[in-house]
Amino acid sequence: MVTAAIAYDQLAAKDPAALKRLLALAAQHPDRGPFEVAVGRATGEDRDRRLFMELARWPDDVRGGAQDHPTWHHALRPVSDPRSPPPKAPPAGSAGAANEAFALNVKVASDPNAPAADRATAIAWVFHIAGDIHQPLHTAQLFSGRFPDGDRGGGLQHVRDPKTGEPISLHWFWDDSVNRDGEPEKAQARARDLAQRHPRASFPELGKAPAKAETFATWGEESYRLAAPLAYRSDLVSADSAGQAPNLPKAYVDDVTAEAERRLTLAGYRLADVAQALVAAD
Repeated sequence: MVTAAIAYDQLAAKDPAALKRLLALAAQHPDRGPFEVAVGRATGEDRDRRLFMELARWPDDVRGGAQDHPTWHHALRPVSDPRSPPPKAPPAGSAGAANEAFALNVKVASDPNAPAADRATAIAWVFHIAGDIHQPLHTAQLFSGRFPDGDRGGGLQHVRDPKTGEPISLHWFWDDSVNRDGEPEKAQARARDLAQRHPRASFPELGKAPAKAETFATWGEESYRLAAPLAYRSDLVSADSAGQAPNLPKAYVDDVTAEAERRLTLAGYRLADVAQALVAAD
């Protein structure tokens, strides 16, 4: 939601016509329930923002349902632990179809001749996958003596939530480190705070040209390069069960939060560019 809120503000400023076309397609999404809940009784621009943010959230809202695609959320490549190598070589390829899913959905979403409902569904997946792939634990999983078959992007490692003290997976710690509040107003406020602290000009990754969907694999590569030195660095402590989950070192929490904020903000800027291109032919 925060990534989409950043993209919304970018589009509202630089291409309101494209934003209007995207919102018109969002209104045609076939799964109306989550969108009606997200919009509530909001009107005007507030309603538009909520609709736009729900596009990014919808693929998580339908997890476990008929419209879910569990493998689309990640493309996990192996990271071997040099301190405790796995007993067998990890698989050479990736687990997850995020790269293929992104390309497939961009194709449908940008086709002006495709049914509006299909385009709206595809746009939601484009929004969601673009955000997911900017986080290291959607692109990497650890293989070690402890995790000979991989830790599923941190999903099998348990740590204490530094804010609540409750046990959570390492994966969810990363996903929740920037924003954990599902209220639209909180997501909007967080987006504006991040954009102010991390302006577009501060990202050399963006260059001078708009981000293109064709560079999606590069975004995942950036995230993957952060996995070993940051997500799985030597001061990470975790347990195999929730009941034994330890507290994370403060330095780890601080560094992860700072990098996750930066990656999420970058995702918002790139998403604005890609979203604009999706409706360029309309």
